[in-house]
Amino acid sequence: MATRILRRVNFLVRDIDRTYNATVQPQRDAHLTELVFLDRGPIALRCVAVAVVAAACGVAGTLLVRVHQTLAGQLAAHMALNPLETLIATGSSARTLWPGWVAAVCFTAAVLRLRHGATEPPPGRTAVEHQTLSQLRGGLRREYRLVRAALIVVCLVAAVDVARTVATVIAAQSGDTQISATILATVVEAAGYVVAAVVLAAWARAFGAEVRRLGAL
Repeated sequence: MATRILRRVNFLVRDIDRTYNATVQPQRDAHLTELVFLDRGPIALRCVAVAVVAAACGVAGTLLVRVHQTLAGQLAAHMALNPLETLIATGSSARTLWPGWVAAVCFTAAVLRLRHGATEPPPGRTAVEHQTLSQLRGGLRREYRLVRAALIVVCLVAAVDVARTVATVIAAQSGDTQISATILATVVEAAGYVVAAVVLAAWARAFGAEVRRLGAL
């Protein structure tokens, strides 16, 4: 939807006079801090926030491995588990390693689409051709915020899965054979989320730069 709005804005920009053109801001790439809403506030507070989130992701990844070990033991003892518990007990496998990679492919398509533009207007209550430039700019800003929020979610998922991978390797080295059997799939699964986060960050940065160039930021 964002690229469709951009396409419509580009069309309008070509047809407006120099008064509007004078309001267009020079292009400036967004910093990583802006992409994750850390571009404002005291630097010390932002550092604390990053440290807390990193620690929380590490703890979450470790807890997931412990839950995996507990449920795997119950499964080996032929105890009754619900479908979710069974999925966790079996660990990473071909059934779980694909979501990150599918997301990465989708985000890559979004990057390519942003670079080459879109030809169709976005759906909405008001037709794009009937919206004012102010409304279009507002739509771009909202879309940019949504993209950054999605980036945070994907980054958190990737961080937790990386922490889970590290905890899995440590558990495997301690002699846990059930954990050892899932190491490869765990690594591939975590790599998918990391790649998805990197590609989405690239998309968000490019989109932010385009929105800024059009004067919406």
